[in-house]
Formats: sequence, C-alpha cells, structure tokens
Amino acid sequence: MSTLPGSTDEKWVIYWEREYSTAFAPERLKLDFHPHRPLMTNMPLSEQREVAASGYKVIPDDCGPVRFAGQYGWLIRSPTDCRIRKKGSGFEWQSPPIRPEEQLLGYKSFSGMYIDTILNSGFPKLYCGIRFYYPMELGMMMKDLPNHFYYFPKRTFSIWEGIKTQEYKVTPDDFLPGYAAFVTNFLIQLDSSTEEPTTILRGDPIGLVVPVLLPKHFTLQELKRTP
Repeated sequence: MSTLPGSTDEKWVIYWEREYSTAFAPERLKLDFHPHRPLMTNMPLSEQREVAASGYKVIPDDCGPVRFAGQYGWLIRSPTDCRIRKKGSGFEWQSPPIRPEEQLLGYKSFSGMYIDTILNSGFPKLYCGIRFYYPMELGMMMKDLPNHFYYFPKRTFSIWEGIKTQEYKVTPDDFLPGYAAFVTNFLIQLDSSTEEPTTILRGDPIGLVVPVLLPKHFTLQELKRTP
C-alpha cells in the first residue's frame, strides 16, 4: 500500500474521542467462544474423521470464518440505562437526560436525551457518545453484532446497518487533514414478535464500527481462464 494522508506504509490510523463522559471506549469485539474446542478448519481430514467418529458434536464456534467474524470490528456499548416500548402511534422511551457536564464536545440529541427519533421516521436512535475520525479514503460501516441470535438469544432489537461516507461532521484541516468524522448514533429496530419493552442497560453491547474500502477504490471483474 502506498503512503496516503492519515496512513503509514502499512495501515491507516483511525482516531476516536468521547462526546459524553458516560461513553465507553471502543473495544475489539470478542464474543464468547470456546477456545478449548478443536478448530477443525486447520485440522487434517484424517483427524476430522477421528473426531467425528468419537461422537464430537460440531457447533458454530468450530467454524473458522464464524470465529473470525466474532472478533472483527470495534464494539460500541450503551452509555446509559434506557427502555423502549412500541405503541400504536410509534414508540415511547425512558432514558436519563444528557447533562451539560457530561457533554465533552458540546453535542447532544435534539431532545437532550440518550434516545431520540430520526426526524419523523418512527425509529429510535441511541446516542452512544463516541466520535470517530477516519481517513477520507475509507468508509466506516456501522453494523449489528454478528450472529446475535446465537450469542445473545434474548436480544429484542437489531441495528440498522450503513456506511458513513460523507462528512457528517467535518474535521478542520488544521486538526486532522484528510480526515472526516462521524458519531456513533445507532438506529434501532425493535423485535416485532414481542410486546414487552426493550430494556438496554449501561454497558450492554449495541453494535460495531468497522472500516471498509469504498467502491471507487476497487473493481470487480470475472476471471477468465484460457484453455
């Protein structure tokens, strides 16, 4: 990789800072795996047969790609306790206000609460209080937790996924030239199969942020082999 603004010879540097004092620092995702179990991806076929003959029961953790996906991306946690309930006219929420002394960068939701609506869409938005700065050559994707139906079977909501590619909050060139910025506000989709309120506790895992390469930097072509 050639050297680009905001990068070294081998990697780009992404920065983060807190918008609220209550926010949790981003952390590497590390789902609850069973490391003592054999990873059959790297196991010779003869050993796989021996394991299968012994009655070994395969679970998703034994799949190398599944295990890798469970450790990829930066985990964002809820900065506060809140409750969201569906109603016929939309939804209602309970969450503490964002106090002035908790606003490190002078930003808060329109309502001044940790939960707000996205305009008049009827979807709740959870403000997690982390701002990322990333090189403009990249996009930053906000994702749901991978395979949460398996690792968090009682979770009653999911996350709308999207890629931040525009300068939602422009970073001054004299501060970090060539960088854009965005805040970790996650749109929430409530589970339509339950009427119980969705309760999110401070520290609960909400979603992921992962860097992605924008389409303008690569092309897709069919590989054609000559006979």
